[in-house]
Amino acid sequence: MGNRKKFLLILFLSFWIAACSISLAGLVGACSGAKNLESKTTSEGGNLTEESGSVQLPDYSNYVNDFTGKIPEEWTGKTEQLIIELEEKTSSEIGVAVIENLGDITVEEYALKLFEKWGIGKQQEDNGVLLLIALENRELRIEVGYGLEPVITDLEAGNIIENLIVPAFKEEQYGPGIYNGVAALANLIYSRQELPGIDYAEVKQKVPFTQTWGFPFLIIFANVAPWIGVGILFLAAYLRYYIKEHKCPKCRKLGLIIKKTWLTYPTYEYPGRQEISVTCRFCDYHEFKTVSVPKKSGLSGSGGNSGGFSSSSSHSFSSSGFSSSHSSSSFGGGSSGGGGSSGRW
Repeated sequence: MGNRKKFLLILFLSFWIAACSISLAGLVGACSGAKNLESKTTSEGGNLTEESGSVQLPDYSNYVNDFTGKIPEEWTGKTEQLIIELEEKTSSEIGVAVIENLGDITVEEYALKLFEKWGIGKQQEDNGVLLLIALENRELRIEVGYGLEPVITDLEAGNIIENLIVPAFKEEQYGPGIYNGVAALANLIYSRQELPGIDYAEVKQKVPFTQTWGFPFLIIFANVAPWIGVGILFLAAYLRYYIKEHKCPKCRKLGLIIKKTWLTYPTYEYPGRQEISVTCRFCDYHEFKTVSVPKKSGLSGSGGNSGGFSSSSSHSFSSSGFSSSHSSSSFGGGSSGGGGSSGRW
């Protein structure tokens, strides 16, 4: 009987080990398949196909390539047509890449690797330019091919970034900013070949609130509103007092007519007496009573009983002009060995 138990125990352990081995093999196979599927999806996705270290470089489909989907098609189309005309007239090529982020490398490294991958410009002339924009990093780079370095110098590339692209990007006008940057690069190439240049797009700047009609209104309202509030409180208190005094206790209407007649005026030594007659104009309610009036206080003035309050306040509003100087901050970066300039916004 003991041998039979040992046999059954060994048989059970054997089946348990075999089942665990099969499950582990299936899990490893599933993970391997998922990894292969992810690698296949990445290689067939169209954008991220070639790795450079830990950063995958996208493939281009046009001269202008927006891999974020955040640039309006109107502006990508205009910029694409501009580059096509430039290539037809001068054989020079400009590539535009708008990406989400740079990964773990600098904008200079990314631009250089992407330039080499895409092969911008003609092979014999090296007359290509790359405009790279990383939206999440808020960085951009103009990478210039060897053949165009005498035309688009590092200083010229920096000026284009600082004076045209960055100001537009600060206003979140990415489409016009990219178009104007490419137009400026094209105009430098056209100028070298004595060809007519092209016009720039208008960038609509946001008007600061201090320069709108609402700002003076807000200042005036901020000064007047407290006094309006105080006036409303006093008016509410007066209405409450008036309703309490003139509301008929019988018909509940505001129809009491109150007449007060002095019987004896108060002095500093003796109190006075006053006769009060109350009649309702809507019903037969009538009340007649005589009340005592306190004697005058020593603090009272010589003009008799005077009540109420007076408040005097002087407000001086000084009008001053609100002027703001618009200055586009420069986020100029260094130039790489391939020529060009970097910037931020």
